[in-house]
Amino acid sequence: MSRIPKYRAWYKPLGVMIEPENLVMINFDTKVLGVYLEMDGKGYHELRMSDFELMQYTGRCDLHGREIFEGDITKQTYHAEGRDENHELVSFDGWHIGPVMLTPGAGIVMKHPIRYSLETDETEPTKMYKKVSGKRAEVIDNIYENPALLGGEAAKA
Repeated sequence: MSRIPKYRAWYKPLGVMIEPENLVMINFDTKVLGVYLEMDGKGYHELRMSDFELMQYTGRCDLHGREIFEGDITKQTYHAEGRDENHELVSFDGWHIGPVMLTPGAGIVMKHPIRYSLETDETEPTKMYKKVSGKRAEVIDNIYENPALLGGEAAKA
C-alpha cells in the first residue's frame, strides 16, 4: 500500500505559506492548484502552479513530532568519537543546519548543510549531503520564510 503524497506550497506573489489543509487540489496536467487563501474577498482560488513552490512531506517527523517537508531548514545534532595522534579518545559535538530535500538514492537529506562545532565555536559550509534523522533533527524554519538561517551568525543560534 503506497502513501498518498502530502504537500504544502509557498505562494510567491504574496510570500505566504499554504499549509496542507488549505491546499485542496493539485492538477499536474493543467498546472493548477486549488487553495484556500483570503484574497480579493474570496477564500477558494484556482491558481497557476508556476506561482508556487511545492514542498513534499518526507514521511518523517522531527524530534518534537513536527512534520518535515522538502525546503524545511533543520538543525541536527551530532556526536562523534575518535582517536587523536596520541591515540587518546576524543569526542566532537555540534550540529548541522541545512535545507531538506528528497533524493532517489539517499532518501531524506540536508543539502550542503552548515556545520557548527562546539569545540571550536566555528561554523563552516559543507558540500556534503547529510541524512536527516528524525530523532536528532529539529525543524527550525523553511528556505522561503527565513533563508538567513542558512548562513553567518544565525547558524550558531
